[in-house]
Amino acid sequence: MTVVDDVTATGRAVDRDAYVLDVDTHFEVAFTAEDHPLRAYADQFPTARRYVAEALTHDLREATPADSRPSDEALLLYSPPANRSYTSAAVDPAASVDPRFPSASAAERLTWMDQVGIDAALVNPGVYASLPRYLDGDRSQLVRLLNDFLADRLSGHTDRLMPVTMLNWNDLDGAVAELTRMRARGSRAFWVRAEPVNGMSPAHPEWDRVWSAATDLGMIAVLHIGNSPTAFSGWGNAGWAESGVGVGGFFRYANCMNHQAAELFITAMLYGGALGRHPNLTILTEELQVGWLPFLLARCEGLGSAGPWPFDRSPVEMLRHHIRASPLIDVGDRDVLGRWMPQLPGMLVFSSDYPHGEGNADPIGLYGPALGELDEATRRSFLGGNIADCFARMGDPLPGT
Repeated sequence: MTVVDDVTATGRAVDRDAYVLDVDTHFEVAFTAEDHPLRAYADQFPTARRYVAEALTHDLREATPADSRPSDEALLLYSPPANRSYTSAAVDPAASVDPRFPSASAAERLTWMDQVGIDAALVNPGVYASLPRYLDGDRSQLVRLLNDFLADRLSGHTDRLMPVTMLNWNDLDGAVAELTRMRARGSRAFWVRAEPVNGMSPAHPEWDRVWSAATDLGMIAVLHIGNSPTAFSGWGNAGWAESGVGVGGFFRYANCMNHQAAELFITAMLYGGALGRHPNLTILTEELQVGWLPFLLARCEGLGSAGPWPFDRSPVEMLRHHIRASPLIDVGDRDVLGRWMPQLPGMLVFSSDYPHGEGNADPIGLYGPALGELDEATRRSFLGGNIADCFARMGDPLPGT
């Protein structure tokens, strides 16, 4: 367990022996043409401009007529320079790129974690993770290549750096097999996508094999930004150029409803009975903000008397038990500890999003005096105890907890 000073050089106050778990970091590296995990498909890679533009505006770009959408060049201005650097390296490894990735190896990442007081981290894939959707290849094979790339580079350190697994949801049996394979390689979490697959909700009993495998293996489900598609069909045809709002309105609209699909996914899992059938399953949202969660809880509370309910916990109790959310101050989660923590007790967990441009290199210090003003139990829960408990209740505690 990392020992964190009571007051550091940045002025943050935390417990000396609090367990700190960063649930959202990313592994970004400068590829060469020879070591890129998808190098066999390089001739199909999109341009860096297109890749960045689509990452920034999600589903709105494709839902907007080509003659009305802002140019990719205009959208690039909304991407932090570091993120553009990651993207260029991912899609054009043969080019001369000035990589801006701090801690691009496991050893470097651990050094940074020790400096800022983080014990362990769930390590998400880098920006290369979206490449499979552009490629004409077997989806299961593509995600295996990416999973192995991440696991290989964290090998030997997965007690602290735990890879997050990607899956091909078109093959549920294959997904279970990949979960099992990657758990053996140190993974403790996996990405989900907030949409039906082949016309079937993830809450359908056909999916129970996946959720059972996840809890049996001691793995949590992660719903990260980019895997929560917004239904923009038709709404993108808004005459962005003619209306005068241009790229500013376009970008804002593309990013104001990222939680929409997350709410559909969570409530499908709730009211479809999947959470009730899998009482130890945890769904963690990342970079989707947290301000919508109190309203969702209130709405579910208001529906409390709407007919019979087959589970011991009420719907709201189930949401508080199964759902965890990671706020990110630099993408709009303001006054997290003062405003949202009291409304979401036990649901909020700590993350850095390091090393992305919207993340922070001193993530604990970013919370400032507000972290020290929390009572000890709440502070410990937010920094790591809460999410550690989610792993422990599956019978497979994290190392060091």
